[in-house]
Amino acid sequence: MDYFKVNERDYSIDLLKFLAVFIIMNSHMDSLYPDALRILATGGAIGDTIFLFCSGYTLSNINNSTFGGWYKKRISRIYPSVIICSILGSILTQKYVIKLETIAGGEFIMAIMIYYIVYYLIKCFIPQKLYFCIIFILVLSIIVYIIYFPYKYETGSKGIYGFSTLFRWIPYFAFMLIGSAVKQKKYTIKLNLLKDSLFLFISVLCFYLPQYLAKNITFWAPFQIVTILPLIGINIFIYKLFRSLSLLKLLINNKTFILFISSLCLESYLIQYSVFTEIFNNLFPFNLIINVILVLIFSFVCKILSRLFIQIFNDGDLVWKNIIKLY
Repeated sequence: MDYFKVNERDYSIDLLKFLAVFIIMNSHMDSLYPDALRILATGGAIGDTIFLFCSGYTLSNINNSTFGGWYKKRISRIYPSVIICSILGSILTQKYVIKLETIAGGEFIMAIMIYYIVYYLIKCFIPQKLYFCIIFILVLSIIVYIIYFPYKYETGSKGIYGFSTLFRWIPYFAFMLIGSAVKQKKYTIKLNLLKDSLFLFISVLCFYLPQYLAKNITFWAPFQIVTILPLIGINIFIYKLFRSLSLLKLLINNKTFILFISSLCLESYLIQYSVFTEIFNNLFPFNLIINVILVLIFSFVCKILSRLFIQIFNDGDLVWKNIIKLY
């Protein structure tokens, strides 16, 4: 019996979100590592694309929704959390003037809201061209990189995955579409724990090796663009592993904890910069654990307040059990 055919919810996506929470947090913890180990604060591109993969996967059913109604649901899901996290973040950092970019969710959220528009158009008007759209975006990314990207020899904040440039938002959209494509084929995808683990290892190696070479040998820096392909492999093979029976049992045995963490994927991303503190750095590596716990606590607070925010502006009485539920 295929577990995923008799249960509407695909728990492998919850496992992916669970993983993304910790990968993204780790990628932003560079100031919490000792100088010699800051290279370990990595994985941002992997975490971001997993989030987008999951978004495309869960959004695949547009049905006959009008764009206005469909987009309104996306806004009502995301922006209460954005607003609450912005306010709480300003209190925690004692910066009481909130920037417009922050209240809009920052680059990542703004990019997602633009992705939703294009995603809707593709799913409504050319759903049969989904694979073509994925290839088109990847080819477009390469063309833009070769012709226009000015930082081919950069490996830090100005690199292809760096936060100082906007380039990454071009290829990142492909991951949302890949998530949708995988959803369509999920019952026909063949799972093999050993092979999928091997290909995941190879994908991770092929993702990081060119970046390592680029940092140490200038000649290799412009070739970092090739890492987009193994990044796709990382997403697909992690998904396949999480659909395997052994890891499904892991979720079933720890369902409440995993679903709780995965439900905080958005809030943890929005609030973590405001929560991270260096005052425990002398306790390394326990300072990392402390900061993760703090982020999760404040993320849940934001989740509760965003649910309260939504219910206040809806008709009817407040339903507290829905406001304070774990997930």
